[in-house]
Amino acid sequence: MSESKPIYFQNLDGFRAIAALLVIFAHLTYWFEYPETEFYETLKFILSAGNGGGRLGVIFFFVLSGFLITYLMFAEQEKTGRLHVGYFYMRRVLRIWPLYFISLIAGFFVYPFFVSLSGGSHHENASLLHYLIFAANFDHIYNYFPTCNILGVQWSVSVEEQFYLLWPLVFYFFNRKSIFPVLLVLIIAFSEWFSATRGAVLKAGDYHLFSCLKYLAFGGLLAYFCYNHTEPVKKVLGRAGKALTLLCYLASLVIIFLHGTISARFPRYEYVYHVIPMLFFGFVIVEQNFSDRSFYKIGRSSLLAWLGKISYGLYLTHMIAINIVAGIFGNGPELVLLKGLLSLL
Repeated sequence: MSESKPIYFQNLDGFRAIAALLVIFAHLTYWFEYPETEFYETLKFILSAGNGGGRLGVIFFFVLSGFLITYLMFAEQEKTGRLHVGYFYMRRVLRIWPLYFISLIAGFFVYPFFVSLSGGSHHENASLLHYLIFAANFDHIYNYFPTCNILGVQWSVSVEEQFYLLWPLVFYFFNRKSIFPVLLVLIIAFSEWFSATRGAVLKAGDYHLFSCLKYLAFGGLLAYFCYNHTEPVKKVLGRAGKALTLLCYLASLVIIFLHGTISARFPRYEYVYHVIPMLFFGFVIVEQNFSDRSFYKIGRSSLLAWLGKISYGLYLTHMIAINIVAGIFGNGPELVLLKGLLSLL
């Protein structure tokens, strides 16, 4: 790879698509009613990834973001001798802000307008100010889930914006190879502690930035090793072989899908449930982009690659589509497959 050529991981687009689809499918099973039959119960279980697809998709996004942003920072520093923090912020603004604020217009103004046209009334408990300053995650904590479900997904964008504000400064001051991985491990440990203690008191769940830092920092830790120790990483992956790699995929997916059953038998599993998908998603990112012996490279799928390129738009606007379809056909179980398909289209 020449130094003038931008770094591009062709397999990451496909995983962005999968992360977005996990959230979209989970919301399709939540916001539409389904007939109470065994077929539809099984379908809902599959589409929602064992009733946890929304959370899984967000965890995937966070690990991926932490990996990619940190890797690009290392590359920029090596190429130019320093990290241009101002350019970093500007790139994030141009990519994230336009569609984000369009989604706020839809949630705070357009949706209530159509509700009033239909003769209904709408009282929004979400704070517009919180959303405008990218603090929607804290709005969820203090004001609970917004009345308008179009505003339900912006919390994770706010977490990422807070991360983007913080991370270049962390990297700028602590990027030395002897310090950086230790710092990331400490951040992960702090985030785990916060989630189990203060996060529980605040009823913050995964909404608080400190609760989410474990996923973002874990992605950054993977980026550190992949960038600074590329050959050892490739050797370890090469020794695993296709059969063992496939077994890791299948075993992880089974555990993720059956987390409800496992939690019912072992209640304390809920406290560590997030660790399995976090490790699995990290493994997938590294294996897909640095292994020469993958059983399949997701970048070969042109459809997933295309969906990955527009995944941010899919994520922010899919609830608008679901509301439009529900407004036309209703939320009931009638024609639910058609309504799901129309929402996707």
